[in-house]
Amino acid sequence: MTDFNYCSILSKKSNEPIAGTAPYAKHFVFITWPKKYWQYDALEAKGDFPKGLKKWMKEQSKVSGKISIRLINSKGMSSDKVGIYIYPEKYCYSNVLPGQITAVLETYFRDGITTAFAPTPIEVDQIFICTHGRHDKCCAKFGQELADKIRYHVSKQNTDVEIWESSHLGGHRFAPTMIDFPTGRAYGRLCTDELPNYLASRKINQVYGVAYRGSVFLTELEQVAEAHVQHYCYAQGWYCQALIRKIERLTEDDFRCMANFSYAENSVDLQNIIPDEMTFNFKLKNFESPSGCNALKEEQLRRCWVLESTESV
Repeated sequence: MTDFNYCSILSKKSNEPIAGTAPYAKHFVFITWPKKYWQYDALEAKGDFPKGLKKWMKEQSKVSGKISIRLINSKGMSSDKVGIYIYPEKYCYSNVLPGQITAVLETYFRDGITTAFAPTPIEVDQIFICTHGRHDKCCAKFGQELADKIRYHVSKQNTDVEIWESSHLGGHRFAPTMIDFPTGRAYGRLCTDELPNYLASRKINQVYGVAYRGSVFLTELEQVAEAHVQHYCYAQGWYCQALIRKIERLTEDDFRCMANFSYAENSVDLQNIIPDEMTFNFKLKNFESPSGCNALKEEQLRRCWVLESTESV
């Protein structure tokens, strides 16, 4: 099987940008459930998984803001009791019976924390990597490889972070895809040989720019602007903090933003002179790539934001 049989390879060859493609939600919910029960649509999972949760998610999103529910798996997991992780609030419900999943979520989003179902704070960082092969074979091939390798590197470094395999996170044409919580930073096309560099950036709370899709808590142009600015800083070798200060829509196909920069806390690399402020100009361009591995010969036209130019202030 050649590389051309994977939509993520074809997307990369088309130079389709990944900046600003992160899945957005106001609330992310991850439920532990053995992968052997996952279906193409994860919330239609087998093995006594509650019915109607997808419908509930859509209805509750109208009230609470968009909710994204995904299933997660680790080796040796059973379906007798589950864990529920909620972001950005960083709460965990443990030892939940499958029949109680919907009730726990309904209570949380309606009433908040109650004595009926009491969560605990999430104390460790968690990385969720899409390995949902039933949804797209790119995730099975590239996602599984990334999950296995990152577990090795994390255990070798004795880093306090949990690695989970997740159902579809969105954008399988950017596989392998993953989301790093609690920051909510989404990544794609992260090769296994890049893991040491990614983990080194993560350790100092810096975005790993080359594979950065954006923050899952930012919407539309704000996410696009922040992600592209992070890509730009990484390409320049700037160890800094970037703040998007102003976004201005110029036409349907153009917008710009202002970004402020400051040296990262405790930075010892002051060799690069970083400007205080810059203007970034963006334009919509057309890209063609398959929507997934099940439709490799059916190229889809997408309009993606690209960084057209920058101006120092």
